[in-house]
Amino acid sequence: MTLQASIKRVLNNSAASSLRPYCRGPVGSTALLLASASLFSSTASADTASSGDTLEEVVVSATRRDTSIQDIPYSISAISAATLEDNHVQSLSDLSRSIAGVTFVDQGPASRSNIILRGLNTSASNQTNGNTVAPVSTYIGETPLFLPLQLSDLERVEVLRGPQGTLYGSGSLAGTIRFIPKDPDLTGFHAEINTDVAAVDETNKLNYGATGMVNIPINDVMAFRIAAQTQHYAGFIDENYIVKLGPPSTAIDSPVGIPVSADPKNPIFGPLAFSPKPNANDDEIWHVRGSFLFKPNDQFSVRIAYFHQETNTEGVQADSPNFGGSVDTPPSQNPFYSPSYPVSFPTGGVVFPHNQEYDANNSFVLESHRKTDLESADLTYDLGFASLSSSSSYYTDRGNAVNDGTGLLTLYPTFYGFIPRLVDYETSADKTNGVTQEFRLVSKVGEKFDYVVGLFYQHLMTDSDEYQFVPGQTYYGTMVGDPGYGNDINVISSTETDFKDRAIFGEFTWHMTDKWQITGGIRQFWQSYFLNTSTAFPFCGYACSNEDDALGTTASQGGYKVENHIFKANTSYKITDDLNVYFNFAEGFRRGGSNGIPVSGPFAANPALLVYTPDKTKNFEVGAKGTAAGITYSAALFYIDWDNFQVNATTIASGEGIAVNGPKARSAGVEFEIAGEIIPRFTYDLGYSFSDATVAQNFSVYDYTTSHNLVAIVTGKDGDQLPNSPKQSITLALDFTQNAPLLDGWDLRWHVNSSYRSATLSQLTSANPQAPPPFKIAGFSIWDGSINLADRKGFTASLYIQNMFNALGVTGGSDAGSVGIRGENFFVARPRTAGFNLGYKF
Repeated sequence: MTLQASIKRVLNNSAASSLRPYCRGPVGSTALLLASASLFSSTASADTASSGDTLEEVVVSATRRDTSIQDIPYSISAISAATLEDNHVQSLSDLSRSIAGVTFVDQGPASRSNIILRGLNTSASNQTNGNTVAPVSTYIGETPLFLPLQLSDLERVEVLRGPQGTLYGSGSLAGTIRFIPKDPDLTGFHAEINTDVAAVDETNKLNYGATGMVNIPINDVMAFRIAAQTQHYAGFIDENYIVKLGPPSTAIDSPVGIPVSADPKNPIFGPLAFSPKPNANDDEIWHVRGSFLFKPNDQFSVRIAYFHQETNTEGVQADSPNFGGSVDTPPSQNPFYSPSYPVSFPTGGVVFPHNQEYDANNSFVLESHRKTDLESADLTYDLGFASLSSSSSYYTDRGNAVNDGTGLLTLYPTFYGFIPRLVDYETSADKTNGVTQEFRLVSKVGEKFDYVVGLFYQHLMTDSDEYQFVPGQTYYGTMVGDPGYGNDINVISSTETDFKDRAIFGEFTWHMTDKWQITGGIRQFWQSYFLNTSTAFPFCGYACSNEDDALGTTASQGGYKVENHIFKANTSYKITDDLNVYFNFAEGFRRGGSNGIPVSGPFAANPALLVYTPDKTKNFEVGAKGTAAGITYSAALFYIDWDNFQVNATTIASGEGIAVNGPKARSAGVEFEIAGEIIPRFTYDLGYSFSDATVAQNFSVYDYTTSHNLVAIVTGKDGDQLPNSPKQSITLALDFTQNAPLLDGWDLRWHVNSSYRSATLSQLTSANPQAPPPFKIAGFSIWDGSINLADRKGFTASLYIQNMFNALGVTGGSDAGSVGIRGENFFVARPRTAGFNLGYKF
């Protein structure tokens, strides 16, 4: 949609620093776990189970062939469908607590924040949805697409550490996570249904959900499968300061009215009135996936699938425990204040009671609604010497949201001090269309040589609109002689982007002996990116325009083209049938882009910031995998050079979110995973990850102020820790299975798992002494447990508890130093949840 159409639509629409340095939980027991786990230094184990003295082989398709995970010569973890179901791993947050070294800013079940591996992250913990694409690529089946998936009816999840661009068309910096759905089954009819209900601490509401699946073989060569899930997550964040708003008015072109005065005798300049909403952060997520398999013979198969997911969120999974007291600028500091003009600031002089944990202070209930549709077709034909496959997909991802920017505006009384009851009501809408086509030729494993080659094409187009309303702006502006454009629209922004990626990729393996192999890989790619954006400042008008119009319009365009390549070199040697050692070198690549910023007019930014360029990693890894005495293990040492790294930032004059480039960063660490049996039917999985990720060169990135002076907006020093990158993370899982007492034909399974992540910093440390320092995000551990019953006829029942010690796990956010006390918020893990799950498979 063009900016002009956006403006017309809105104008004509009548309806239209230190964070709590503690973490509630059993610190003593966690310390014991850390002490013992550090002896193993391992990451969360792959799906490995044992029975007696026989270990179950884990087979994955990460190398584009079905291969034992122990034979893959780089670091990889896998979690099977059974483990996901048995351990109640339903969301990305649950998954991040199941695999050591996976970091995730938990903004709620519908969170779209980036996944981080091996510490490769430079953006602040409140900027995970910035302009940059994620450093970890995610695949749903064969489609590169990130979604806050509910993890149901999956064959497995594979976590591939390190760049994978020579095997997967969508390149990545730090790794790839693959969510692999189950295929239709030709062998027979079967179905399952599962229901779940749970009580959540800090609220009187319940979680509840249901999943179902039906597999229908049509005949010997065709089958259809449909799976669906719906899940409601109960809110537990109390919004204490929801502002009462008057009815919308066509005269001010705002979807909401002027905030109501709490003082009936002073309706113009009285303080804000509030309507608190307890347990505000409800989440509803549902999806359905239908898939069809046609396999007339062993040589040829066709898989067609359709996936639809909807997420609806109210509120935000973040609290503001430090909010309270008098938080507004005194009237004496307001440039509009005078004894004859009793301007009242956003709270009208109200002194707020202090919030507690799980209390927030948004001015209105935030909302987010998203819909995603994905269609895919995968064709495979066995040529005898190799398998030729085609993967085609098309998806549409669209959403709209309501956000609150009040906290930031209250920091600028010079601009907004004339509004006695200030709120910033922001709406946004976005849409992405994506087309992906990939062809692959995968040879049979030969005695001497084998290979994987492919062609990749991707075209992504986005269209987004953002609107900022300041209710009462026109009304109070008229009082001070500045009615602006005659409406309450402060900012309108419209952006379109177009990205194309074409690549040739492949790997060639030479089996020098039965035990020794050498692999080389390359990805040659051609990329283009174009952005067109327009921003209008109606209240500012001509004074803010570089287009000389009354709406205060500024426009900018930008883009780039690049032709480049990345390499991979790998070798492994089987010392014995049970011990494989390897060395892996792989380069990663992430596309750049353009920032939609004005480069002329009063809100002009530094023209050097218009384009941010691609960044690249060089990953060196040495490791070993094996089995011994009933134990499976893998270990890896890695070192990563990160050149021209991208980091999200904000322009000074317009406050636009942008991406910029720094020079160099590095990450070094160790990963281990170990799994085995303590006694028959009593198994363990233990994982540990250590990564030391730091800036590797001093740097500063500059932008213009409104006075056209250059000021550093992002800086870093050699040795500074990268933000939101915990040095240590640990996972532990224990399972004991027995015949259920008094229940013939039933198995009883006892399960407990724990995860720990060490403390991190919220953002890069600035060399500018006037810039707000990062705050410390305290480390925390979370423990889960369950008791599971299953009979041989398909019935299952489970009692489970998540976050059993009710740890207050803070994963990111913004502190008062960067956004002011009214904007401060911290993303928290969901509190203790105790539930019951009942299922039947037939």
